[in-house]
Order: sequence, then structure tokens, then C-alpha cells
Amino acid sequence: MAWRNALSKSMQELREFVLGNYAEMKKANPQFPILVRECAGAEAKLTARYDFGVEKSVSVQGASSNAVLEKLNELIKAGETMPK
Repeated sequence: MAWRNALSKSMQELREFVLGNYAEMKKANPQFPILVRECAGAEAKLTARYDFGVEKSVSVQGASSNAVLEKLNELIKAGETMPK
């Protein structure tokens, strides 16, 4: 598709991560909502929403697929320490 060529390298890396890991993440966490949005000119980031409406975002701008996974694991660990 022509529009894919216009995306930045960071968006391509994030897309590769989602395509390579989405099915496994949903299988392991079927009730966990995962939302992916693309927007030209926006910074690539992961945002987690925890209990009590607490949100935390981390930048994955320019990150490789492995680096995105590391950032996701950081968000998961942060959620494990929050009150339920």
C-alpha cells in the first residue's frame, strides 16, 4: 500500500512489533484491551492504563522491536507494584 511508504522508521518498527506479537499477547490476555493508532507526525509511544485510572506512557520513538518489548515489560512491572 502506498501510505505505508510514507511512515517513519519508528512507526515501521512499532508496526513490526505489533504484527509479530499481537496474536500471542491476545492469546495470553484475551480480556486485555490493546489499541493501536497511527497518526502522521505523532510520537510513537506505549500507554498503559492501570487500576484507579492511573496511566503511564513511555516513548518508543525510533525503538527496535526488541526495545519496544523491553518498554512493554517495564510497563507491566510498574503495574504489578500498583495498588489493586
